[in-house]
Amino acid sequence: MKISKFAVTIALAAITIPGLVQAQKPMTPPHIMIVPDLIYCKAHGFVQTFDNNGVTEEIPDYEKALTEDPSLHGAITQIASLINQRNGDIVIIDLQECINNTKKDAALSSANGGDQSESIEEAIIRNSNADILIKLQFDLLKSGPNYCVSYTIRGTDAYTANTFAPLEGTGKESTSANPVLLLHEAVQESMDDFLSRMLRYYSSMNKKGRMVAFDIKTTSTSAHNMNSILGELSLREAIDDFLYDNSVDGGGLERVKGGNTFLQYEGVYIPLTASIRGRVRRQGAKDVAQRLTNHLASLGVTADYKIIGLGKVNIFIR
Repeated sequence: MKISKFAVTIALAAITIPGLVQAQKPMTPPHIMIVPDLIYCKAHGFVQTFDNNGVTEEIPDYEKALTEDPSLHGAITQIASLINQRNGDIVIIDLQECINNTKKDAALSSANGGDQSESIEEAIIRNSNADILIKLQFDLLKSGPNYCVSYTIRGTDAYTANTFAPLEGTGKESTSANPVLLLHEAVQESMDDFLSRMLRYYSSMNKKGRMVAFDIKTTSTSAHNMNSILGELSLREAIDDFLYDNSVDGGGLERVKGGNTFLQYEGVYIPLTASIRGRVRRQGAKDVAQRLTNHLASLGVTADYKIIGLGKVNIFIR
């Protein structure tokens, strides 16, 4: 049974949340991007290494996967088609387009002396501006003269990497050895349930906000520290009050570590939409980071920011 547009509208309706920036209008549908799961990429050799603060990690090489695996491209297209058939309002972001945009950004950043603190995977996710990633894994299995496909589809929060609504199974046997066709036949009966769970997760996110980590540091040459007095407040208090006013009821602010030179918020729950330059818009970590640096500038404190992936903000107080 297909999900009715009326049901989707109800599921995506905005919940009124107290706060200075919460938008009072119906939510837009989720923006999603379909990507191969890391397990799939490892199994097929589509990975690259990344130095994460001295720890070597394997991350998906999405560009290599799309270039060298025509079945993967077809499978992603099939999943996108099944979603569109059931709900044409959901925005599906093209992975290849995000890869191309990331390569352009990387070239510009390199020309301007950019750092290497963000992995290529994180950069692609950041360029997608997705709410949800759908991570896909599938295998073609042979049983005598017949074939079938096993699959796993995982909904993943693009900001936190938290997994929800996993869908897995094995399709019926067939004489066809086309993994894309077999995947379509295997998944289509379960897609309604998967989308229902995905929309429930998105609706919950609309109520409580999306979680963004903030890592705020003073540099060695900064004239300020977290105890510096700015008018009636310390710098620490000014930052804390700003994040409270730009969150859903201060959600997440209690999970903070701090010292004289740093504040680390594990995850502040920010509204999905906000009034930005007088208009209600979709909101991400970058928007809050920009407003925070503007606010600090109004207090005489110079700061800049860097977004890692979608869900982490690094702010440097100069």
